[in-house]
Amino acid sequence: MEFSQQPLVETAWLAEHVHADDLRIIDARWRGDGSSCARYTAGHIPGAVHIDWHLDLSATIDGVPDRLLPLEWFEAMMRAVGIGNESRVVVYADYDYSGAARLWWALRAYGHDRVAVLNGGLTKWKAEGRPLDAAIPLPDPAAFSARPRPEWLATAEEVGEALIDPSRRVRIVDTRPIEQYVGEAIWTPLGSRFLPPDETWIEVDGRLMRAGRIPGAVHLNSSGNLNPADWTYLSPSELRERARAAGLEPEDRVVTYCGVGISASLGLFALHLAGYGDLALYDASWAEWGTDPARPIERGLPGVGRKVST
Repeated sequence: MEFSQQPLVETAWLAEHVHADDLRIIDARWRGDGSSCARYTAGHIPGAVHIDWHLDLSATIDGVPDRLLPLEWFEAMMRAVGIGNESRVVVYADYDYSGAARLWWALRAYGHDRVAVLNGGLTKWKAEGRPLDAAIPLPDPAAFSARPRPEWLATAEEVGEALIDPSRRVRIVDTRPIEQYVGEAIWTPLGSRFLPPDETWIEVDGRLMRAGRIPGAVHLNSSGNLNPADWTYLSPSELRERARAAGLEPEDRVVTYCGVGISASLGLFALHLAGYGDLALYDASWAEWGTDPARPIERGLPGVGRKVST
């Protein structure tokens, strides 16, 4: 199977190929309470190595937390977990957590196309009664060299230019829950944190974070791309219909964002499955935009008591 052409694999396929020599399986489960490693050690797909997106794939850059690791650090992490230039990578999470899509995007952004997400993740794997393992594999270090693709990574400057010049056909997609989109709450590792009544900002880790969204952003909550019965992705046609209903056309350049770029990774992956080809992740997301008083924001439902401020 060529993952660059088929980036979503099924549990039956993985069960048949779990011991393939060129396959590296990554457990990308994450919880805001810090329990991801304990969950992994309690049981994982045989041969899987654990990567925590927050601890292992993120860095604070220019004061903004949870940014994609710089090139040299990313290369070192991939080598340490046994991902080489020729490796096929299957990454999984559980429920609607977005760690799997985050690593998929990061590898693609650094030029490694041989990566796929496990459809339904560990949730479906366990529901089917497939085996788990508590053994911690020690992979041999691999040779991994990144080939950066900057077009997969959007910046605040690109987003700002899109707001000024609509002819660029850049559409901004907010993948957060509705309460964050309308400006009633902000993202935290433990979920939405609602603001006190009549307040429009809140202090987070010593920074003042405003509530709201990027002006003109459409709302496509990342969880809506999944079937809650088994946490598999909707079909490509269903994902395409969902995107077009939000006003996204296949020829658009689409930039996704969320609180810190995690659920936005799931939203971007879903758009990729839907056939959208010009995609980018605003990695710094609301952690940057919401704390920069020079950036405009919008609150309320579009067309219903909407408020724009700078």
